[in-house]
Amino acid sequence: MLKDYYKILELTPQASLQEIRKSFRKLAMRYHPDKHPEDKVALAHFREIQEAYEILNDPTKREQYHQERWYARSLGKKMKGSAPPTTGTILQELLALEKHLAAQDPFRTDQQSAYHSLETLLSEDALDILREENDQELLPEILRLAIACGKHLPYPLAVALAQKLNGFCARNSAGHAQIGHYLDQRKRAAWWERWKVPLLLLVTIALCILIFRAA
Repeated sequence: MLKDYYKILELTPQASLQEIRKSFRKLAMRYHPDKHPEDKVALAHFREIQEAYEILNDPTKREQYHQERWYARSLGKKMKGSAPPTTGTILQELLALEKHLAAQDPFRTDQQSAYHSLETLLSEDALDILREENDQELLPEILRLAIACGKHLPYPLAVALAQKLNGFCARNSAGHAQIGHYLDQRKRAAWWERWKVPLLLLVTIALCILIFRAA
């Protein structure tokens, strides 16, 4: 999901470079880690402010971003705003992603793109916030949704997703068991995808031999 860097810096797309720099300085001071030690939400916001400034302060990068922004808006895609993630917002975005993927044909869905969406939602900042907030009511649902979104991923991507999920289930044995079961399923599916054609071919040959002998 493309980020709305202008919203992050509390500006409009018509903002001048001077206005961009002024807003960056103001917001950077407000959310600087030195003022909010141990606050992962403020840190996540501070990093987004830095990222937005790096793009919008560079004329070449800003022009390229404008093109990407226009293209995303022309497709009706939503843009990620300035609010830092919380357990609740991560849950909401996973719900939307799960609903979107459930409506797709899994054999035609770009699983690399599906994983990229999950990777974005479960960024290091998001994982830090999930661990810090440690909402025991919402975490199981987040885990369930993430696994549902990754149920058709190829095995290597499933392993990468499992590593992320283990990142916020460190003390949850039930969660670890759920992740382990998910990996077993993807491993079996990968084995079947690899060997189903040779196995079906062997079965076909065996049936042909039996039919030939019976005749």
